[in-house]
Amino acid sequence: MPWAECAADAERLDVHNGLLLSALWDAAFDAGLVSFADDGAVLVSPTLGAAATAALGAGPGSALRGLTPRHRANLAWHRARYGFDAEQGH
Repeated sequence: MPWAECAADAERLDVHNGLLLSALWDAAFDAGLVSFADDGAVLVSPTLGAAATAALGAGPGSALRGLTPRHRANLAWHRARYGFDAEQGH
């Protein structure tokens, strides 16, 4: 959840309200072009072109590892905000 939308400092500083992503992945995530399913699988927006998807390396089998239930709750918020279907992407 973006800091500006957090209700309290505790949410802003929660280690589960953030992901360690490269600058490219972070920008795509913040723009709602990619998200992640509860199992960590990458969800790619259909608005992200093939070249950009390839540049990210967001092919089949791409996934985050080590997600906790608290990460999953925040990712559910992100998917809902950007209209992702957790099973099929956007």
